[in-house]
Amino acid sequence: MSASKLKNQIGVLLLDKPLSLKEVTEIMEIKEKKAYTLLKGMFSDERVRSFKDADGARRYRNTETETEKALKRKAREEKKAAKENK
Repeated sequence: MSASKLKNQIGVLLLDKPLSLKEVTEIMEIKEKKAYTLLKGMFSDERVRSFKDADGARRYRNTETETEKALKRKAREEKKAAKENK
């Protein structure tokens, strides 16, 4: 799968709640190095922001712009899935 599609998937994942690198790797079933590279690229493109949580773990969340785009992607995916299930 292309890096751009994976980044888009991460954007949709981060709609629900901020996630750590490890959580992203577990949910997407990709290697930690790959997830790190994708998140680093998204950070550079100002698609995500990172912060340290109360437990000291670094977590990532979408920027406002990415949230808007991810919501549109999620709606398209849901519409497509509903159409296929008919």
